[in-house]
Amino acid sequence: REKPLLQRRYVPTLLTISCLIFLVASSLLAYAFINKKPAQESQVLSAIPNQLRVNDTFTLAGKGFGLNDPIAFTHDQHSDPILDGNGRPLKAQADDTGVFSVQIMVPLNWTVGQHTIHAIDSGKDQTLSVLANITVEQSSLAPPQLQLSNSKLDFGASIPGVVSKKDFILKNAGGRQLTWQAGSDQAWLTVSPNTGTFSGSGTTQVVVNSGALAPQSYSGHITFIQRGSGNQPLTLIVTMTVKAAPPASLIITPVSLTYSGTPNQNPADQVITLQNTGGQPLDWSSSVVTGDGASWLSTSPAKGHLAAHTSKTITVSIQSQQLAPGSYQGTINFKGGTNPAVTVALSVAAPGNLIASPPSLSFASVGQNPAAQSISLQNSGGGPLDWSVTVATVDGGHWLNPSPTSGHLEMNQAANVAININAAALTPQSYQGTLTFTYEGGLTKQVPVSLSVSIPPAPAIGLNQSSLNFTTMQGTNPAPLSFTISNTGNATLNWAITEDQNGATFAHLSATSGSLTPQKSASITVTPNAAQANVGTLTTNITVADSDAGSRVFRQKVTVNIVVQGKPQITLSASNMNFSQDNVITESSQLLDISNTGSKTLNWVTQSSASWLSVDIPNGTLDPGKDLLINVHCNSSSLVPGTYTATFVVRDNDSGTAVTSQTLAVTLVVS
Repeated sequence: REKPLLQRRYVPTLLTISCLIFLVASSLLAYAFINKKPAQESQVLSAIPNQLRVNDTFTLAGKGFGLNDPIAFTHDQHSDPILDGNGRPLKAQADDTGVFSVQIMVPLNWTVGQHTIHAIDSGKDQTLSVLANITVEQSSLAPPQLQLSNSKLDFGASIPGVVSKKDFILKNAGGRQLTWQAGSDQAWLTVSPNTGTFSGSGTTQVVVNSGALAPQSYSGHITFIQRGSGNQPLTLIVTMTVKAAPPASLIITPVSLTYSGTPNQNPADQVITLQNTGGQPLDWSSSVVTGDGASWLSTSPAKGHLAAHTSKTITVSIQSQQLAPGSYQGTINFKGGTNPAVTVALSVAAPGNLIASPPSLSFASVGQNPAAQSISLQNSGGGPLDWSVTVATVDGGHWLNPSPTSGHLEMNQAANVAININAAALTPQSYQGTLTFTYEGGLTKQVPVSLSVSIPPAPAIGLNQSSLNFTTMQGTNPAPLSFTISNTGNATLNWAITEDQNGATFAHLSATSGSLTPQKSASITVTPNAAQANVGTLTTNITVADSDAGSRVFRQKVTVNIVVQGKPQITLSASNMNFSQDNVITESSQLLDISNTGSKTLNWVTQSSASWLSVDIPNGTLDPGKDLLINVHCNSSSLVPGTYTATFVVRDNDSGTAVTSQTLAVTLVVS
């Protein structure tokens, strides 16, 4: 009976879907395995001892950390830094194998109980933290009592000449601190350190040296005593077995060497490593045999001595010079151990031949670097060649620069070398240099190079004077002065003037920029603005420079000196006076104080505007800060009743000074 259509199609469809699922899963697994990164070595952090008391020291050792990575240390959940003996955060660095070890003292502020120590590796690729736990124990009230963590210590078996070490933990079964001392009864057995002090736990290192001991079992004793107590000494039994060393065995790597040279150039030396993997020393020697009987193969050194478990490298040299192109075979035979041998294959290729063109180069520089030129190198020989180029200049300068400086050419291959000139620091004259191309181990081709450096046209700044000196009284500006800018060069000068500010611009210039053709000049007027300046000397520099970008024209300066001299200043004690007279009193006087409040001597004189107004001292001299009382006198004997006004002026009697006169207004009432 025929099955239904759905049932007939069900099985093939299910198989197809299963195959698709299998293919997808296989692809995902393949991708995962192909792209899986290698697992990092697991990090291990250990604290020895891990049960301590306050002030005890433990060793924190780590392995599997990043090579040469910096390591920082924190403790407990707050990640407080662990401090060193100087109060700074403790730091360490892993060695070339990812191992480190530090000593840590339990500080007074660590509470009794478990503490977590974190070693943080801040490497270049990632940052990781590894932890170890220690327990801080409560100190006992009992007297201190030394206790050994074990009574026996076995080092197992080793061959002669091996030094082995193991950490050993000491404990204090009582309280306070104890001091211990230890000694050994065997020369091959030592303890380091052999004395110490701790509160809860301490460590020392037991060392055994099998040295030249005969193969057999050995037993020794380390006696520990607690200093300052009457307790019995404690004994640690240490055992080890010395087994016979295996015989000497000479292993050579690699067992074959391949060289390629030319008749003009020897190939580079290679090395082979000799290793004695046995437990006994051996003496070795080597000899060489070549298939053609020629002495093109040699070793250095040719013989020697190898201690047990040591290695040495020797150099294998080839002399392919003077050999005809072709293939050569040789063997290095060794005596010692299992008498191994090394096969040597040498291929001597036909030499290359270097042609350099053009045979010489010539450059000219006028104010800038000349355009680069090139040398074409071609290998016209029968084999490839490596070339390099060196530079020599007669003056020892570094103005000649080829690029590239080395390369490789196959047969009939060509390459260009760019030759650049750096003439920026060169003085105008002729220069000579040589490019030496070396190939095939010492063959050379030389290309001479000449360079001519000339002076480019350039302007030059000339000034007719280097300074301008002004003198003025305080409060006034001096008369202007001028200087001349000249272009003494042979190219147009675009000049610009700047002034040192010194807090204010006080030397106004008639022009600050311009252009001068060769041998032309321009006059610049300097008008100082010093009216507000204090007494003293004002100095500024006016700099004239070429304003063109990158100009090498030397700047010139004009120094401006402005001497501001002091002046006197008249001050009166009053600005007006009132007088009253009648037919009985026809004369009266009042005092007036004249003072010099300036900085220079005052030669003063008075002037009255009325005949009835006069003073008893009409003129005089006052030094700075001095004053003088004079009588101002009114005489109304010839006047009729009425009101009269007049002025009394005090002025500076020196010519050429700008001293402000002072006026006294006088009113006279005659009744």
